[in-house]
Amino acid sequence: MKNVLLACVAIAGLAGAGFAPAAFAAGGPDATQIERMQQRHALLLDAHLAAMKAGLNLSEAQARNWPAFEAAIRDAEKSRAERWRQARDRMATGEAPSPIERMTIMAGHLEKMAGQLQRVADAGKPLYESLDDGQKRDFGPLMREFRLGGHRRHGERR
Repeated sequence: MKNVLLACVAIAGLAGAGFAPAAFAAGGPDATQIERMQQRHALLLDAHLAAMKAGLNLSEAQARNWPAFEAAIRDAEKSRAERWRQARDRMATGEAPSPIERMTIMAGHLEKMAGQLQRVADAGKPLYESLDDGQKRDFGPLMREFRLGGHRRHGERR
């Protein structure tokens, strides 16, 4: 049940991220600000992955499963960044997509995000199965901090 709930929450968060690029349409950030946001996000991702690994206190045997999981998270993040770049490029043309085009774009985003979420789950399965009960209890809250589809706004409730 928890897995289904977590998957639903993740999909909902990922779906909401598809609408966020519209914020750029009205006076969005310039190239310098975008670069700073990307650098900040990369640093936060590095820090979060390091904190998660440290928080799990992995044994040597468990640590062998970490690189595949981390790579899947990083690949999902690269794809998210690419979707944002594409959205900014579309908005830079000044042409607003029709409602049908927006739904088509969103459907494509959801399909890509579902695939990424599945790859993260597949890569995380061996790691999770190697954890003891205490580590499994910690894994969920640590994993919940990831938002593969976007950022949590300052002050947003969890």
